[in-house]
Amino acid sequence: MKVSTLGPKGTFCHETSLLLGADEILFKRSIWEVFNAVEKSECEGGVVPVENSLVGGVSQTLDSLIEFDLKVNKEYLLPIHHNLACWGELEDIEVLYSHNLTLSQCEKFVRNYLPKVEIHETSSNAISAVELSNRKDNRYAALVSEFAADLYKLRLLKKDVQDEKLNFTRFFVVGNQSALPTGKDRTSILVSPSVNRPGVLYSVIKPFYDAGIDLTKIESRPSKKRMGEYIFFIDFKGHTKDKKISLTLKELSSIFSVKVLGSYPRAY
Repeated sequence: MKVSTLGPKGTFCHETSLLLGADEILFKRSIWEVFNAVEKSECEGGVVPVENSLVGGVSQTLDSLIEFDLKVNKEYLLPIHHNLACWGELEDIEVLYSHNLTLSQCEKFVRNYLPKVEIHETSSNAISAVELSNRKDNRYAALVSEFAADLYKLRLLKKDVQDEKLNFTRFFVVGNQSALPTGKDRTSILVSPSVNRPGVLYSVIKPFYDAGIDLTKIESRPSKKRMGEYIFFIDFKGHTKDKKISLTLKELSSIFSVKVLGSYPRAY
């Protein structure tokens, strides 16, 4: 399978793409470019991060799901482990390369063991690995995945330095085709209320409650049209081809603007 994903080589997206069985990968500079490559049929699918168990939704992915008419046809959960790579010892380190989200997930470790280090923020964990590989100097270190460390032949001084050991990122595979029912599915939709009024969230949720449908996630994003106006991203168990689901979506669509992002096999 040929897929597009965030580059360069060594990102968690790259690792996930390989675990999903990709045999050809197009590395892109942004999540928007990943979606665009799929829409233009440069590849069969795009692998993008949608949610982290510690920091929540990935805004670029949510915005792209709004903009593009692609379907989510698979989800994947990747355990996230951050590691300290360096050429010397802890006392030698003066400069630390890290992506800002990685740094926030390793804040206690950095505060306790590298309190005076100079932080150089990078655009990805892979770039952190690249920067360190280009500076074989005991004063430099980076927070990287084990996958990136192996790829760029880095030395890991300490493993699993993230503050919370249970750290997962949920990935979507987006494509131009919808996935068939498996009996263990999840559906993602976005709901756009036309006006902000008292009880609007209750009105969104009530049809699911009445039908006994298990909601697994609800998240709001600014509509970008006016202050205080939001769009709701909702995940629930079931497939759009299930009768109960299709009837509920029909009822919801009579009240709000609803976009079905896709039904796909559940990973959890």
